[in-house]
Amino acid sequence: MFRSAAIRTAAAVRTSATARYPAMTSSATFRAVQIRFNSTDSDKPVVKPNIKLIAEIRKAIEGVSMLKAKEALIQTDNNLDKALEWILEDEAKTGLKKAEKLKGRQALEGLVGVVVGEASPQGNRGAIVELNCETDFVSRNDLFKNLVTQIASTALLAADGAAKPSANAKGLVHEVPVPDLLQAPLMPDPASTEVLEYTTVQEAITKLIAKLGENISLRRCAVVQLPARQRGLILTGGATHGGDKHAYAGKVGALSVLNLVSKENAAKIIVPSEAATTLSRQLTRHLIASPSEVIYQDDINVPLEVSNGGHAPPEQVDAWLDERVLMRQPFIFGGGKVEQIINKLAKDEKLRIKVTDAVRWERGEGMVKADAPDFAEEVRRQIENK
Repeated sequence: MFRSAAIRTAAAVRTSATARYPAMTSSATFRAVQIRFNSTDSDKPVVKPNIKLIAEIRKAIEGVSMLKAKEALIQTDNNLDKALEWILEDEAKTGLKKAEKLKGRQALEGLVGVVVGEASPQGNRGAIVELNCETDFVSRNDLFKNLVTQIASTALLAADGAAKPSANAKGLVHEVPVPDLLQAPLMPDPASTEVLEYTTVQEAITKLIAKLGENISLRRCAVVQLPARQRGLILTGGATHGGDKHAYAGKVGALSVLNLVSKENAAKIIVPSEAATTLSRQLTRHLIASPSEVIYQDDINVPLEVSNGGHAPPEQVDAWLDERVLMRQPFIFGGGKVEQIINKLAKDEKLRIKVTDAVRWERGEGMVKADAPDFAEEVRRQIENK
């Protein structure tokens, strides 16, 4: 449209100039006007995004919108490598701005991620993390689920030696300082063969904030640390539940840690049997289905209001203990109480088996929802975030 108007204007100028200056050739006048209009920025050819390159960009960088891919190609003149770099830089800038705006908003939803490592002669390790977001809708997004498992893998591989025993820790599950984990390079999840570009956990969270538009924060992390000097084998089991059938992330996650030692020779190297591996897996599922406060009865004191100073009926005290002590609970897979199942396996395989840790995390547990702002305040906040 603009070019047509320019040509009509040029023709008008040409007619006027010919009438006023007959000696001046009309073609020269037209060329002068044409040069002037051709020099404007508006008449530059517009780059048309290559459809195949759009598809490649969206395949290379998960979650990139078609509009963003088109913009990247326009800005880089259909250069794929430069377009990918442009998107990553744009995501980082946008993510930082959004993260700053959203950091004050409560993130009570989210997922717990659990990853268990490969076995070694000493045993295997495991990691559990909780990543929070604002809504259940975002927690069900595949990008969010993948990041949860990637952070759990990072904790397992990168936090070895960085984990510290908590103040009341008696077992092998140690807390990992969140600031340390945030600065660690992000690792792929166990089910992926993908090689990730170098990025820290914090940078990955910031980029996801830019894509999903919600506050996302890493709340806590813990890993199983194998002791320097140990007897027997450490067998770690892990499981999650409530993550839309995701293998490593759910609303609830658990880790169980068993120490298997030979009764005949404490220094003997233990190779876990299929029955022992099954018990480890089932015990972790039990932890998810049946929460407990302690592993052994010696770890808890019956309060006076329950024992009535020793005068309460025994069945009343037993019921209270059965609810809180793991070893006294009926095993959800049948066969008796948890302690009976473990003792039977230990007898059959001539082992001493001790449950050193039983960790169960539920997303958002212990967090208190702040009072909701009034309607006007909520609308104002949403407008500012846009």
